[in-house]
Amino acid sequence: MSFLQVFLDGAASGAENMDRDASLLASHQPGDDPVLRLYRWEPAAVTIGYNQDFSSFDAAAIERAGYGLVKRPTGGRAILHAEELTYAVIGSSPGPVFGDSLHETYMKINQALLAFLADLGIAADISAGESREAARGLVCFHSAGRHEVSVAGRKIIGSAQRRTNGVFLQHGSILAGPRHQKLPTFLRQGTGGDSGELAAATTDLGELQGTPLNGSELDALAARLASAFARVLNLEMRLVRPG
Repeated sequence: MSFLQVFLDGAASGAENMDRDASLLASHQPGDDPVLRLYRWEPAAVTIGYNQDFSSFDAAAIERAGYGLVKRPTGGRAILHAEELTYAVIGSSPGPVFGDSLHETYMKINQALLAFLADLGIAADISAGESREAARGLVCFHSAGRHEVSVAGRKIIGSAQRRTNGVFLQHGSILAGPRHQKLPTFLRQGTGGDSGELAAATTDLGELQGTPLNGSELDALAARLASAFARVLNLEMRLVRPG
């Protein structure tokens, strides 16, 4: 019998979070039970996609703000992880749980994300994609790419995936507050948009629910998200304790 192995890891630094996800991917073999890891970021951190260059970002300004700067093992564009709940799914594809293609894997995970949001009374949908010009930008949440989750046309979840040797890692940021909008202040001059554009293009759980969410409240939501994944994947959930 297969299980969904769930790690509710709370908060850690950017480097610790990315090292943990990379380690889970490296140790995963085709046919292993899928893994769901849910976590937060303390201190906040800027992550850049696997194919992005650190030279586009003002590392000194990021350090002065007290934030981390780290490259993700997945692709996609830059994110300031501050007020959010982050998920990482590690699984097999091709396979019976997540399907045989990148598209099928994204859509199966999206079913769980939509179910989670619906449990919170939030009606969301899947973006059809973005313009070629928008896709070349540095900032993830400036626009909603194909497979990403939006509410009334404003992006709330950004995701990226890496596939290797029959297994994959998919990261996703579920916005819970507005601090991600500060990311453009950490770009080199002339390399990105502004915070106002991010505010217009995105929404978050705090805005939609009418109240800010603190760390303990996000940790409680992590348990609800894990339940939504187990339900959609039709797997029994097995909580893995730290250490």
